Amino acid sequence: MSRAKFAFAAHPDAIADLRQLPEPIRDQALLHLQDLVHGERVASRLDGRLEGFHKIVLGAGTDLASHRLVVQFRDAPPTSTHPREVYLVAAGPRLDYAVYRSAQNRLGRTGLTLTDDMDPEQEARIRATQEARVRAARARSASYPQNRSPAGTTYTTTSPGFALTTARKAR
Repeated sequence: MSRAKFAFAAHPDAIADLRQLPEPIRDQALLHLQDLVHGERVASRLDGRLEGFHKIVLGAGTDLASHRLVVQFRDAPPTSTHPREVYLVAAGPRLDYAVYRSAQNRLGRTGLTLTDDMDPEQEARIRATQEARVRAARARSASYPQNRSPAGTTYTTTSPGFALTTARKAR
C-alpha cells in the first residue's frame, strides 16, 4: 500500500453520518476516503455556499449516485507529519440536498445573515429570498416523469391523436 499523502480529520458529526450510511455505501465511502488520503482519487469542486469544498459521489445497486461525501482539502495542524489534510464535513443522501444542508449548517454557511437588531420586515425579506432559492433548486432537481419518451414528448390519454385500442384475440 502506498504512503498517505494527506492527513485525515473529520467533523464529529460526520463520523456519526458515516455510521448511519447503508453498509454498501459506507464501505464505498471508506474506500474513497482512503483513496483521497493516498492521493489516488480526485473530488469534484463545489460552488456557492460550499465553495472551497469538494464532493465525492457514492452509490450502489440501482442508486448509483444516491449519496455524497463533502470534504475539504486544508492545511494540516502544525503537529501533523503531513502539510495538508482531507477534512470530512458531512456524509449522507443527496436527496433534497440533505448532505449539503448538513455541511452548510456545520460550517455556518446557511446564507441567512440575520442580526438581533434587524428590522422585522428586512428579516422577512431575507427569509423569503432564501425560501425562494430553495424552491427553485428543488424544482430544478425534480425527476423526469417515468413515461417520458426518448424524443421528450409525454403522451397521455388526453393527448390529441391518442386512441384506445381494443384488445386483440390471441391467434
